[in-house]
Amino acid sequence: MRKVWTRKGNGSDAPGVKRLIRSPVPERPQIHQIILPLSWALDSTQCYLIEDEPLTLVDTGVRSPASRAALEGALDQLGYGLSDIERVVLTHGHCDHSGGVETIRDAGASLECWAHEGDVRLIECYADVILERADDMKALFREYGVPEPLLSRVHAERLEALEVDRKEGQATRVDRVLREDDRVEWKDFSLRVRHSPGHSPGHILLEDEEAGLLFTGDTVMGQVMPYTENFYLSELPDPQDALRRRPRFRGLSELRTSLRAIRGRPFKTILPGYGGLIRRADRAVRDTLLYYEVRLQRIDRGLRGLAAMGQDVTAFELWKALFPPDEPFDQMRSHLLLLIGALDCLEEDGLLVTERRPDGVLVHHHT
Repeated sequence: MRKVWTRKGNGSDAPGVKRLIRSPVPERPQIHQIILPLSWALDSTQCYLIEDEPLTLVDTGVRSPASRAALEGALDQLGYGLSDIERVVLTHGHCDHSGGVETIRDAGASLECWAHEGDVRLIECYADVILERADDMKALFREYGVPEPLLSRVHAERLEALEVDRKEGQATRVDRVLREDDRVEWKDFSLRVRHSPGHSPGHILLEDEEAGLLFTGDTVMGQVMPYTENFYLSELPDPQDALRRRPRFRGLSELRTSLRAIRGRPFKTILPGYGGLIRRADRAVRDTLLYYEVRLQRIDRGLRGLAAMGQDVTAFELWKALFPPDEPFDQMRSHLLLLIGALDCLEEDGLLVTERRPDGVLVHHHT
């Protein structure tokens, strides 16, 4: 899915324009980093070939001729072709990580695709799911106070943007469902699966305790920050919720939990989906947490300011107070999702109470 990124610095080692970095981690010479092109604001993503039995790719890039050519060229340098790939392990189901699986299968590879259960439906029904979530986003924004005329424009822009995602993503079969603490094994070593929801429901980390390595996908990255998803999980209201809100995947709240679980761990190197390699692993984790904590504090101040003026505080009113009114629709969408995620976190922390107005819109005030 199309990402809206914010650049940052965290001591990462950017790889430049190379398409293959042989054995960038001395502790595991079997691992090779492959840089694949994108047509996005960020011009490349990265996957990892693990040259061991079975021959495995961690992530695949998008479905595009340029990405396929780059992957074929990198594999050729190592003496392989697409048809030699025996397994793909996906950190999550977004198209810049899973879009190339079918490309590899179409080239003749008899591979197994492994992914976490939380993203299986996205991977196997890609086009349907992203359209469903776009429709759900319209309902979500309505519940959080976005007026109908603006809502229709934001939704139309979202559908237009999804045409690129539909072109660059492709549904594929998941052969093995992964869960927390599963092992991805090779002849000479193994990686432990860590479920890290936030960026997506089924995002995973792959941990090499012996070598001190961590594959982080889009949970922690070099020079960019992850966005988090927020969408309904059911058409029916939660019977345990006094406001009869529909159950949601609350990505920012989930991401905080995922990052806190790896904060302070003694990793030497992070192998992310973007931004080269990260040598200062714990600093990168803490920087990602800090990035969102600062934004939570800003949103909290905005909430207090609006409340002091006696206004009904909705996510839309917060957006008007904190962001430029003429910002592009894709940024508006991302900022609204950030605000809704922040309200989830503040409610989770016991710092605000949410109520429902007679018109069905949710409003918020401090405890």
